Amino acid sequence: MSGKRKLIIGLVIAVLLAGGGAFAYYRMAAPPGEEWISYDSKEVTAEIDRQLSGLDMESLIKNKEHYVVEKSISDIQKAVKAGELSRQEITAICLYRIKTLDQSHHGYNSVISINPHAMEEAKRQDEQAGSGENSGDLPLLGIPVMLKDNINTADMPASAGAAALADFTAKEDAELVKKLKSQGAIILGKNNLSEFANYMSSVMPAGYSGRKGQTVNPFDPLKISPSGSSSGSAVAVTANLVPVSIGTETDGSIVAPSSANSVVGFKPTRGHISAEGILPLIKEIDTPGPIARTVQDAALVYSSASQKDVSPEWNKEEMKGKHIGLVKYEYSDEEMLKKLKASVEDMGARVTEVAIDEKDIDVFTNIKFSFKKDFEDFAQTYNLPIKKLDDLIAFNKEDPDRRCKYGQDLLEEANERKEADLKPIETAIKNADSVLAALFDENRLDGLVFLGSSGSSAPAAAGYPELTVPFGKDGKGVPQGATFVTRHGEDEKLLNLGYSFEANTGGREQP
Repeated sequence: MSGKRKLIIGLVIAVLLAGGGAFAYYRMAAPPGEEWISYDSKEVTAEIDRQLSGLDMESLIKNKEHYVVEKSISDIQKAVKAGELSRQEITAICLYRIKTLDQSHHGYNSVISINPHAMEEAKRQDEQAGSGENSGDLPLLGIPVMLKDNINTADMPASAGAAALADFTAKEDAELVKKLKSQGAIILGKNNLSEFANYMSSVMPAGYSGRKGQTVNPFDPLKISPSGSSSGSAVAVTANLVPVSIGTETDGSIVAPSSANSVVGFKPTRGHISAEGILPLIKEIDTPGPIARTVQDAALVYSSASQKDVSPEWNKEEMKGKHIGLVKYEYSDEEMLKKLKASVEDMGARVTEVAIDEKDIDVFTNIKFSFKKDFEDFAQTYNLPIKKLDDLIAFNKEDPDRRCKYGQDLLEEANERKEADLKPIETAIKNADSVLAALFDENRLDGLVFLGSSGSSAPAAAGYPELTVPFGKDGKGVPQGATFVTRHGEDEKLLNLGYSFEANTGGREQP
């Protein structure tokens, strides 16, 4: 679930407050504010210290950090080939930044665990390169990648942010992790997330989990939401703790935090990257995808994780002559919409304002129809320590201050269903595909664009690809993203459009 739903709740509250007599509703429904809460940072820091033992980090940071911070994957690899940087040094710099910026007092708290073999793997790659064994052609060779903590790995727990699963480690890596490793990626660790991908409590702040606490937005901690549910994945990338990360999306959970943290978020066509080994929200809709600082880096990780050969043209003029549908909502920032429209038109595209008919297209409220079965099937398949949703809820109640600080009403609602009902989900998927296909056909569109995750529900349900590109800040200093959508399977076209927008606007902001 994205920050979009909580924005809508806020608007409803505002309307009710304007009518008076709504204070009781406000107390009940308004998401509580974020707090500085960080669990188990000492354990994360101890693991980093163990791996960095013996290294002169002060000298390394002073002399070589600039080869990594705000650099693209290509830039980093060029520095390695030129002998200016080793793969061990890349990994060490990332680990040190996690320790000092993320796990320190009032740090970002975006990292939930560290791969105990990260430096060992980087050293192995350096040694192989020195002996000529390693292929320098692997696209992610030596590049640290972090994973959202609902993705299975064989050497780290995959908790989905839940205290109940804190010690669960899968027998083998998820399929996408295997593919990333095969392309040379070094899995650096796991990112915090909104617990159970934001299907825990209707009032829990985005970026909070009982396993690690509250991830904060580096641009203004506790005041600007990190959004979610891939909160930690986006924060780690914008703060230059890691070059790229992997998030997952059911509806808005990649594009929303990417927008809020001024990074690129790419949710590819559903099925292009395997969701095997990822704890599901709606198995029929869930999609993993990369979060990066540039469109080109996102494309490289997408290609590596999907094993699909994409060859974007990377043409700054790609937007010229295209027809783009601008999707707007009543709650959208009018000034940012005007700026977005003008920017795309300045690139030579024709922009038409369009509306997505979202009637009978719902994703979030459909989770309750299948979550219990999906969770218990996953628990059985991968041998989770808790196999039944009943037992998970009971476990959380034993220590509510830590395990369900904001309640667990969403889990309890899902648990009330005796059996799964896929019909509402199938209907939403079918309707979304029909509505979007008609919108593209009738208007002869090359793509859609909207602010942040405001229009993400229909593309999420239909499985269309979405790409969020940084678009500066609004008048209040909150990072913004422009999210582009193309037809099912048109991922390469989408990457080309996103690159053109990125190259022309330069909207990436640094915290």
